[in-house]
Amino acid sequence: MNRSSQLRNAGFAILIIFSITLMSLQLPTSSVNAQQAIGVSPSSISVSVAPGSSNTATLTITNSNITGAADRNFTLGFSNTPSGFTTTSSGTTFIAVGNSQAIQITIASTSTSQAPGEYTGGSVTVTGRATSENDISTSVPLTIIVTGATFTPTPSLTATTGPATITPTPGPVCSDGFEPDNNPASSRNLDVNTAQQHAICPANDEDWLVFGGVAGKVYTVDVSRQDPGIDLTLEIFDKDLNSIAFNDDFYNRDPANPNPGDTKPRITIRIPFDGPYFVKVRDAAGRGGVNYIYDIALLDESYGPTPSLVREICEDRFEPDGLPEQARLITSNEIQEEHRLCPTGDADWVMFFGKTGKRYIIFTDTRRYVGSNTVNGEAQAGADTVIVLTDRDGVSLLDVNDDIPGASSLDSQIEFTPEVDGFYFVQIKNVGDIGNQFIRYDLTLLLCLPGQTDCGRGAVNTTAPVQPITPQPTGTPANEFVLDPTNTPRPTATPTP
Repeated sequence: MNRSSQLRNAGFAILIIFSITLMSLQLPTSSVNAQQAIGVSPSSISVSVAPGSSNTATLTITNSNITGAADRNFTLGFSNTPSGFTTTSSGTTFIAVGNSQAIQITIASTSTSQAPGEYTGGSVTVTGRATSENDISTSVPLTIIVTGATFTPTPSLTATTGPATITPTPGPVCSDGFEPDNNPASSRNLDVNTAQQHAICPANDEDWLVFGGVAGKVYTVDVSRQDPGIDLTLEIFDKDLNSIAFNDDFYNRDPANPNPGDTKPRITIRIPFDGPYFVKVRDAAGRGGVNYIYDIALLDESYGPTPSLVREICEDRFEPDGLPEQARLITSNEIQEEHRLCPTGDADWVMFFGKTGKRYIIFTDTRRYVGSNTVNGEAQAGADTVIVLTDRDGVSLLDVNDDIPGASSLDSQIEFTPEVDGFYFVQIKNVGDIGNQFIRYDLTLLLCLPGQTDCGRGAVNTTAPVQPITPQPTGTPANEFVLDPTNTPRPTATPTP
């Protein structure tokens, strides 16, 4: 064999060895774990639908950023869908690595006589496809809840001589007339001073309600009754769904007889801002069933014990009277009822004509306005009047009095005998310039009779009505319930959805 032949054969051998080595270095593409690559929220789908109608649910798909991940087009598929329902999705959705997208599915009931209950066994398959990559997929279970009363078919006439047999369709009834109300978006209105009856059904059910709150007002949300077997909780959220109050058990419905065994929840809260507020009701352990019924009410307690100023009430019928120039005339032996020392710093001015040598007594009287919640005898909460008597110029001080001499009272009184005929001025204020719409008093000017010895402030009829008198309502139906913060009203009829 010549040298050229040897070189040619050696070249072929080297080429063959190189090809074999290259083929041995080609590794198979690693497969991606679908459970790790695809994130699906929620992990199971539950959709409520009325017979003959449809409803939607949303799946959030995440294309996880893991080794071997790729940008993919995702589609939804449905398998083992219960008979009588159709399922559709919004189509193909592109999701880049590390991103998430929401895909909407629609569940439709094809029959208006669909039997209520839970339909399980179906599933939704999420499939992701990428160029030059294997498809990946994962599945989540699908539960369809048909709401409404249990359907009973009408029996057909047959030629048999015996009576027709009616067989009701089995299935739980999980609709309370307010469903669907399982999230803030589907929450139902809860009006003040009304009660509603709801059901916690099925298990893990949540009922959401919403009411309009006014800043500064006090509201109470109360579950006044719950069936045995459930232990409900209440939670209140603001318009941004921040939790602002929570209660599981409220033992102090009757402060005189606290009951640690009372597991019914109740929340009393002063609302911080105007706007909608959401209420979530659920069982503490996630229980639920057709017999788990409860009553809930929203009680409006106005502004509570320290209310905000109400300008229309603050300005009594004698205003404006804050300066000597605005002083109101009070005549001899006249009572001016229901003056108010409001707002803070308020002063009331009156003037009267004084005749030389005659004896006048002017005094305040707060006893009619003490109310039933007394703390210290006949003293009205917040009231401690001061009377200032000035000369005819409205400036020169003639007399001043804080408390009636010799009397057990915080009211004020001045006795005065003019030396000159003319109009004299009187200022009434409260100690410390304290004022609010609840501090009220009557002002009386007595002109004593010649020789009268009992001229002065006497007893007062504290049971007399405070003017103006509000007429009593007539024609109210006898079956109306009475609203009482300690006795939550019973619910009215459940509305039909």
